[in-house]
Amino acid sequence: MDSKGQESRQEGKLKVLIRKEGIPYIGVSTLFSWSLSRTRLGYIGWVPALFTTYFFRDPKRYIPDGDGLILSPADGRVIGVLSTSEELVGPCFKVSIFMSIFNVHINRAIVDGVVVGKRYRPGEFHLAFLGKKTDANERMILYVENSAGVFRVDQVAGLVARRIVCWPGIGDRLSKGQRIGLIQFGSLLECYIPSSIAISVKKGDRVQAGQSVLGRYMV
Repeated sequence: MDSKGQESRQEGKLKVLIRKEGIPYIGVSTLFSWSLSRTRLGYIGWVPALFTTYFFRDPKRYIPDGDGLILSPADGRVIGVLSTSEELVGPCFKVSIFMSIFNVHINRAIVDGVVVGKRYRPGEFHLAFLGKKTDANERMILYVENSAGVFRVDQVAGLVARRIVCWPGIGDRLSKGQRIGLIQFGSLLECYIPSSIAISVKKGDRVQAGQSVLGRYMV
């Protein structure tokens, strides 16, 4: 079945501007900004409310056509591409993408497939760009399976990011580029991709969720 509340890849017809998860934060920041605006700060006092609204933006994305595409799960910068092994994925590449507080924070499915595993792992809150130290960070782990094998995506909390939202459940069928969640406020996404698949990004590359291609598998 499809993940509840999620859109199909034909989201060009949709126009979601602000995520509902941001409404409480926007409300609080608006009250705070209103108070500041009545001081000598004037219009500058509205900066917190404007930034909070900007943070929870959800621009529509045109998902690229093509079978076997592996898409970026997040907007941000690739900070690592490593060879490793994972218990369900097997030998694989680990692609790490850092999201700053200025990036869009909606996370998206990297491949078409079925959710075969989901688990929350409590942990620490190191800065999201500190390499191996983030292995101990709190995270939500999602496993998706298709004809190419099992893929794993981790939503990783950071020093500032303390809330992870992940919508799909086990058994849900995902379409590549579909919205799957978000992290508040700024953090890291880690993708575990079977080593039989050639990776088309490198450290330092800028990527966009649901649009940038990380690799391609044979269908």
